[in-house]
Amino acid sequence: DPDEPIASIHADHYVRDNRGFVQSFRLADRVSRKHGRLVLVGVEPDHAATGFGYIQKGDALQADSFVYNVQSFKEKPDLATAQRYLRSGDYVWNCGYFVGSLNTFKKAMETHAPDMYANYQKLVDASADVYEKTYLSFESIAIDIALIEKVPDLLVVPASFDWMDLGSFSDLYKAAIEQDENGNHVEGNVEVEEVENSFINNLEDKPVAVIGLDNVVVVNTPSGILVARKDMSQKVGDVSKRFTQKK
Repeated sequence: DPDEPIASIHADHYVRDNRGFVQSFRLADRVSRKHGRLVLVGVEPDHAATGFGYIQKGDALQADSFVYNVQSFKEKPDLATAQRYLRSGDYVWNCGYFVGSLNTFKKAMETHAPDMYANYQKLVDASADVYEKTYLSFESIAIDIALIEKVPDLLVVPASFDWMDLGSFSDLYKAAIEQDENGNHVEGNVEVEEVENSFINNLEDKPVAVIGLDNVVVVNTPSGILVARKDMSQKVGDVSKRFTQKK
């Protein structure tokens, strides 16, 4: 149904409060249906994060509602700015959650992102044998930049659930519930000796031994091996690009 709201959701987020998650998206669904507008779900910040974009809340849609007009978007701030955002209470983290019907998205694309709408039409018209080739021919650009930040009448619902962005192995370690008495999360054929506060994952049958280390990430996969200080694991993307360039 082109008038049935759909949601755009990232795959690398960790949420424990499933009921709160469903409640927030049901509210966004109802608001989108009623007003025919795109609705974002943003997370209330619990610390001055510099690695996330922010949404500035405007006036409430109604006096007694928990839905706000979007006033502006802010890119990843420096620490002082992030602290100011946190103190003000006027900002939520932009998690990339967008709710609206197919027709609402199409209308927004036609008006504010005609190039994206043209690409959408190409996909609709593409036959199965050229669909993937057609899609891969498009410029790679985030939907936030290509469309969402250009739409002037967006709404935002502050989330009523816990949220973690799994952007690195350090984040994955924090989300790992199963840890031993030394703070290690260990998976696969692994033996450790005098190891603390580490994330170790072996995805192959060959044994992996880690001895005398603290605060590390060790990951063994068929594609490669990673050994990193846990607080530097966000550098994985940069290093992997260098391997790609060597091919």
